[in-house]
Amino acid sequence: MFGILDKNTELTYRILLIICEIFGIISIILVSLFYAQGLYSNYYYDWNANPFSYHPVMMTTGLVFCFGNAILLYRTLKSTRKLIVKILHAGFLIISLTFALVGLVAIIRYKMSRSSIHFISFHSWLGLTTLILFFFQWIFGFVTFLFPKLSLKIRSAYMPTHRLWGRIIFVLAVVTVIAGLSEHGYGSSFFTTNDVEQKRRLIINFFGVFTALFGILVIYLVSTSDYQRPPDENVDK
Repeated sequence: MFGILDKNTELTYRILLIICEIFGIISIILVSLFYAQGLYSNYYYDWNANPFSYHPVMMTTGLVFCFGNAILLYRTLKSTRKLIVKILHAGFLIISLTFALVGLVAIIRYKMSRSSIHFISFHSWLGLTTLILFFFQWIFGFVTFLFPKLSLKIRSAYMPTHRLWGRIIFVLAVVTVIAGLSEHGYGSSFFTTNDVEQKRRLIINFFGVFTALFGILVIYLVSTSDYQRPPDENVDK
C-alpha cells in the first residue's frame, strides 16, 4: 500500500502519523464549528442553556483524538524510556476520560433540562458501553503495568488482551461519535430537502469522513509490525 516509502519504515510512520494527526485535528475543528456562535445564529455554545452543544466536541476530542494518540505513543516514542511512555500513555488516557466525562455530564444535563428519558437510543447504549469498557481497560492496565505492577509472567500473558481490547474500544468510540452526530442530524432538519441547514449537513458528512480516516490510520499504524517498538534490551522484572 505504501510501497514507495517501505524502504524507510521510520519515515513512513512519521509521514502517516502527520497525515493521521491532520485528519484528527480537522475532525475536532469541524465538530467545534457545529455550534459556533455567529456562524449559525440559531445554534451556540452555552453550558446552561444548551449543554448538549459541548457533548459532540468533548467526546470527539477525548474518546477519538486523545485516545487514538494514547494508543500510538508506544510507536511514536520508540527511543523514549518505556516507563516514561507508560506514564504518558496513562496520562493521555486520563485526559481522554476527563473529556469524555464532561461530554457525558453535558448530555445528562441536556436530557434533564428537557425531562427526556436517558439512554434509549443505540448511540447512547454504545457510548455508555464504550465508556465502561474504557474505564476498566484503564484500571486493569494501570494495575498490571504501572502500579502495583504484576509479575513479568502475568504482564506478558495479559499484554495481547490489553492491546486487542484497546483497539476494540477505540473502534467503538469512533463508531459511537459518528453514529451520534448522524443520529442527531437525522432527528433534526439537517438531512431534509430544506437547504437552510446545508452547511451543517456538510459539516456532519465531512466530520464523519475525517473521523473515520483518523480511526483507520490509527488502527493501521498500531497494527503494522514494521512500526512496532523494538523489544527493550533490559526487561524490568
